[in-house]
Amino acid sequence: MKRCAMIVVLVASISAAGEVLALTGEEAVAKFNNRMLSIGSMTGVVSWITTGGNSYTGTFQYLAPDKIYVKFSNPSGKIIASNGKTLWVYNPYSSVCGIQDLAKGGSGGLSGIISGYRSIATETPGGVTILLKHSERPFSEINLYLDQTYFLKRAVLRTSDGATFSLALSNVKTGLNLVPSIFSFRVPHDTQTVKNPLNMK
Repeated sequence: MKRCAMIVVLVASISAAGEVLALTGEEAVAKFNNRMLSIGSMTGVVSWITTGGNSYTGTFQYLAPDKIYVKFSNPSGKIIASNGKTLWVYNPYSSVCGIQDLAKGGSGGLSGIISGYRSIATETPGGVTILLKHSERPFSEINLYLDQTYFLKRAVLRTSDGATFSLALSNVKTGLNLVPSIFSFRVPHDTQTVKNPLNMK
């Protein structure tokens, strides 16, 4: 009986220790932000799929901490760019460019996008998954799928009305010399602009 009691106490102690040592959402987000910041620069291919089955593919350039440039090959010509203060989404077929002011939201990079969310981390054999929730953001839920080094492999973003956007990175290269000016998009003169589309209800 005493031996059984000791085993029960031992198992309970190990379980309790595991809960204490479990990775918190805040810790996982911090590790993710630090990992992405440590990269410095990065290029690769991004694939994007929407709820309706629409797919997009393009090459991207990233310069830490908050600069991104994506030129799509499918559909050809569409561009997303951010210099950390402003986000441009340009569609050459409709001759429309959305211009989002990021200054009030802090960083325009990955850390700025996910800041303010409630976070839950789950450790998996292949890495870590972070669930982010915020009912008052354009994306009310974000799932980040990271490898064991906390590098982003895939992300799934959901809006409050149930639409989902899934993106994945491939052919990633790091440590490259990128030209900073490419991240400040020059809107063509014959293009209609829409200010702060993400703030519209």
